[in-house]
Amino acid sequence: MEKYQEQISIKSYHTNQYGQASISSLFNILIEAAWAHAQVMDWGYDSLKSNNLFWVLSRMYFQVEKYPSWQDEITLNTWSAGTDGMYAYREYIVENDKGEVILRASSAWLILDMETRKIFRLNDFRDTFPKRIDANACRAPKRIKPDAHSETLNYYPVLFSELDINQHFNSVKYVERVLDDFGIDFLNAHEPAELEVNYLKEGQAGDWIAVTNTKLSESESLNCLVRQSDGADLCVMRIVWRERVNC
Repeated sequence: MEKYQEQISIKSYHTNQYGQASISSLFNILIEAAWAHAQVMDWGYDSLKSNNLFWVLSRMYFQVEKYPSWQDEITLNTWSAGTDGMYAYREYIVENDKGEVILRASSAWLILDMETRKIFRLNDFRDTFPKRIDANACRAPKRIKPDAHSETLNYYPVLFSELDINQHFNSVKYVERVLDDFGIDFLNAHEPAELEVNYLKEGQAGDWIAVTNTKLSESESLNCLVRQSDGADLCVMRIVWRERVNC
């Protein structure tokens, strides 16, 4: 199976106040490439929808060596790394115009039934599910244990603009909510070097959501998005921070 490749020009709408591609823009680029390649493999949105199924991102881990800037040309390569019968795995490598690797990512996806929301298992497709035998782009995303929530939390509603085509709280909006919770002063001085996220439950219209923040070390944080109605953790995220460069 061939890798799927895209040439991407970083537009102004991809960038933050420093003219660098934001984490949420890079996240969106990775997810969109997954959708496009799945379509090529006949495992795309339309194929699954005809069987009352849909893809959801379950876990993502990525490392950013250097953030691309406005007008940079980047090359994204992604490939299916097969299935273990439950998760379907996908790898990513992003290079700049010099051929230098600036981002590596690994992801795990689930297929759900549209009506029951139960996992559609891929046991019967272990040998036939598209797979490229390559070295992994980076380590696979791991299970992250949520922290205990003892602080008083501030809840905010899920907005119309935060819903995706499956009527879920959009995968990237989880990341944006967590990052925004750190505040402008912190984000002016720091940027994520690594980000790892586990999606645990669906957020939907009508939900009120809060962010928790646990400092694991001087350079590492653990964050959860918590739903007010039942106290459920919708996602848990681990971020490794570094001093912001080129600011």
